[in-house]
Formats: sequence, structure tokens, C-alpha cells
Amino acid sequence: MSAMEALYIVFVVLSGVAMGSLVMLMIGHLMNEHWLAPIRNEAEAAALTLPVLLLLGLVLAFGLGELFPWADHPLDLPSARAAYLSPGFFMIRSAAYLLICIGLAYWLTHTRCTRRASAIGLALLTPVMTFSAYDWVLSREPQWWSSLFGFAFGLGQVLAALASAILITLLKTEPASPKRMASLERALLTLLLLTAWTWFAQFLIVWLANVPHEVAWYLERSGDGNLALLGTSYALMLAAIVVLVPSGVSRMAMLIGSALALLHHVTHMIWVLQPRGGFSWLALGLILAVAALWIGVYAAVMRVRPNYIEEASEEP
Repeated sequence: MSAMEALYIVFVVLSGVAMGSLVMLMIGHLMNEHWLAPIRNEAEAAALTLPVLLLLGLVLAFGLGELFPWADHPLDLPSARAAYLSPGFFMIRSAAYLLICIGLAYWLTHTRCTRRASAIGLALLTPVMTFSAYDWVLSREPQWWSSLFGFAFGLGQVLAALASAILITLLKTEPASPKRMASLERALLTLLLLTAWTWFAQFLIVWLANVPHEVAWYLERSGDGNLALLGTSYALMLAAIVVLVPSGVSRMAMLIGSALALLHHVTHMIWVLQPRGGFSWLALGLILAVAALWIGVYAAVMRVRPNYIEEASEEP
């Protein structure tokens, strides 16, 4: 795996957590402010790391031809898709996705009218997340197209955001209302089940259609190593579901369940992205270095954001 591909993988995973955190914040504000309180600080901090990911995206722009086959030479694609996947237009769209998300994150964390901002933000963020999934992930294999892929990928991003926020919240010493955490536990379990069903539905549609260029996407991911990775990913998901299904809130069960859900997301993303050439020590070191930088920025933002502990500890 090249250095550019390592940066690409960490960019897709971290931008998914940041965008998923934005969705989670907006849904929380629209549904019930108190429901969101235990993880609000964590979600806001993750969303506010988007400027760092914009800088990482600028670095990736210099390796566009290495990451996307259509960037180096024209492919045999329908004319509309070929025009859509021109390098200049692609970079304009990618910059727009990140700038829109940065603007929404700043607006949502600095306004008193959070419900109005959330309603407008969700209307903007839904197409942004859908088309960014098509551009940043699906276009790596431009002959394959799925109308369900954007929704399935977006669900995975929200799942990762919620799991990471719960995990960080439970590792802190501040108390949170058990009833608040029960709502988050049910939300995490629901997202796990919905994510599993959506990815299975996409596979079922492709299997029933049996169109060669669509089946090829799955065949490329069906080698022994890839199947082992996919099996591991869904074993982690099943373990998380088993841990979270029993009624009642256990701090240890939520810790284990959220950690397993996050590991499922990471392993599933590696299976979807299909890094070329495997993970070298250099690539792993680069991924860990960028991830550590992002975590440092995340922790710094967490320290300067308002603390919602009193709201989180109140009973509904």
C-alpha cells in the first residue's frame, strides 16, 4: 500500500466519523435535546475537526491519479458519467462537500436556534453524504453503480459516530443519567441492525439481478483473505448486538458493545475500500500518525467546548 492510499483510507474513515457526528447532532436536536446531552460534547468536537480533514483532502488531491483510475486516463464509461468524473469537477465537488459540512458544524455549535439549524442542515447534509460516498468510494470502481450504496455508507458513518461518542462518554468519570444512556443504547442497537439489513439488501439486489459488471464488485472482494475480513467484521457486529440486546443499562455492556460496533465499522470499511497491496509497516505508521493528529485536535476541541454534564445527569 502506498502512502497516498494510506492517507486516503484514514481520510474516508475519519471524515465518516465527523459527518456522522453532524447527522447525530441534528437528529438529536430535532428529536429531543436531553436525549443528545450525554454525548453532545463528543459529537460537537468530532464535527469541528472537519477543517483538519479538509487539509488532508488537499494533500490527497495531489495523488488523485493514484487513487482513482479515471483520473489518469479516460475509461470506457457512459458520456454523462465520464463528464461527472472529470478531475476538475471532482475536486470542486469534494471541496464543496467539506466546506458545507464545516459551515454546518460551525453554525450548529454557535447558534441558539439548534432545531432550525438542524432541519436545514439535514436537508443539505443528506445529499452531501450520499454524493460524497459515490465520489470518494464508489468511483474507485466506476463501472459499478448502486443507488443504495450512499444510504448504506451513510448509515455506517452515523453508526461509527454514535459508537465512538458513547465509548468516549463512558470512559469519562462524569455521571450521566441511566435513562439517557438507555436511549443511546437502543439507538446504537437499532443502527447496528439497520446497517446490517441495508448492506444485505444491496447484496441481495445485485445477486438477484446477476449483472456481470455489478457482480464483479463482490467477486473482487470474495478472496479468502477478504472473506475472512468480512466474516470478522460481521462477527464483531453480531457480538455487539448480543451484548446490547438484554434490557437494562450496564456500563460495561455499553462499553463493550460500542467498542465492538466501532471495530466492525473499521473492518467493514477496509473490506469496502479494498486497499491495494496490503498494509505495509510504513502505511500503518502513517495511518496511526494521522489518526493520532486527529485525536489530538479532537481532544483540544473537547477541552474548549461547553460541558453538558448537568443536562446529561438530569432525569427526563
